[in-house]
Amino acid sequence: MIYIALLVGLTALFFAWRSNRAAKDLRERVARLNSQIYDLRADMHRAAEAHQKAMMQLKFDMLRQTGELKVSGDMTVDEVTLLHPQAAEVLAAHHIGGCASCAVDGSTRLDQAVAANAGQLEPVLVALNSLLDEGSDRVVAGDRLRTPNVQLSM
Repeated sequence: MIYIALLVGLTALFFAWRSNRAAKDLRERVARLNSQIYDLRADMHRAAEAHQKAMMQLKFDMLRQTGELKVSGDMTVDEVTLLHPQAAEVLAAHHIGGCASCAVDGSTRLDQAVAANAGQLEPVLVALNSLLDEGSDRVVAGDRLRTPNVQLSM
């Protein structure tokens, strides 16, 4: 009877050790898969940013070539904000005004304000011109206008 109990105990210890080892292997596989998922998400995010940048450049080129570019870099920030009520929100979304760290003077030219905040002028111009062309047929339904996630009150 003692030998049977000893045999059952050893068998149970063997299965416990084997289950523990399998669980450890599974935890390592899950960690590797999580790392791969993280890397893939980062790659996808970089590709989406590159795609968005290329689309903005194409839209800017299209607006410039068709002569529909109403907002230009040589306009002052005040002139731009007078064109549309939401222009200040669009500028704030591109870190031009809207907070203490990216504040600009209204008499500053738009291209200088963008350069001072280390941004690119084309996406700002595309967003502002898209804002002015909201009612036109040319704006694609899937286009999202970039605005800040805060409300401005002046």
